[in-house]
Amino acid sequence: MIFVASLALIGIGLLCLFAKDTVWQWTQFRNDMKGVASERTDTWDTTTTIGGVVAVVLGIVGFFLGFR
Repeated sequence: MIFVASLALIGIGLLCLFAKDTVWQWTQFRNDMKGVASERTDTWDTTTTIGGVVAVVLGIVGFFLGFR
């Protein structure tokens, strides 16, 4: 189970790093469902990149800890 969660975390992290337009569309969709206006800013791009890096690192660590 930890392998699946780790792979999912790595996948989400890679999306945040390399498919920002897709992640932005998901963000807009979620905000539209809540009735909140969306604006893509440099802060959003930066936090998405940082979150992507953290997700990939945690996914890799979790994957290798699953072998223990």
